[in-house]
Amino acid sequence: MFIATSSLTTSLAVIAPVITIFQALAQAGRIRTTGAKGVSLATWLLSSFLAQIWLCYGFVFHVPAEVYANLPVLIVASVVAFLAAQSQEQMSRSLVAYAGLTTLTAAATFIGTFHQLRWIMATVAVTSSVVIYLPQLALVVRPRDLSGVSAISWATACVTALCWFVYGFLIHQPAVALPSVVMLPSALIILIQVKRHRLKNDPRHGLQAPIIE
Repeated sequence: MFIATSSLTTSLAVIAPVITIFQALAQAGRIRTTGAKGVSLATWLLSSFLAQIWLCYGFVFHVPAEVYANLPVLIVASVVAFLAAQSQEQMSRSLVAYAGLTTLTAAATFIGTFHQLRWIMATVAVTSSVVIYLPQLALVVRPRDLSGVSAISWATACVTALCWFVYGFLIHQPAVALPSVVMLPSALIILIQVKRHRLKNDPRHGLQAPIIE
């Protein structure tokens, strides 16, 4: 039993980061192809911040998967945020927001170096993880053009959230597992709404319409 659990933990330590990266790449590809209509710039700026804070969390709390997962995630999430900001002509505001979030990461990490104050860094990391999908969720629940939102990205987000939940549970890190309780249903709702938009606006509506794109 122990060997099986250890093997699953090791596997998830690789699978979860890879899927997280693929989620961002799928959305970046969609924006390059169709633009960023319906894409929440706030969600992807938060994704960049989240990668920063969890990267630092991995160093402070000695969670290797968070370190090697979030370095490439930081890069690809920042690319998505850049593409979305460029498409939506929000570059100046986005750069200011990015700088502010980076400053917050630096402050939280500095505080985390004090053992008795590590809970503050953990709280920032968990809270940001919980709210990360909410801006995108707020956009998809209202009628609007969602052509720029990648269904593949949000299908992947569902799997990613599940993987991180199981991984956090196995390594006894509640801060790693807890955000998925909100992230998974949020990602699922976003995926459903995006798919409904595709079916409604696709001329091949019905059996010939693509399930995921």
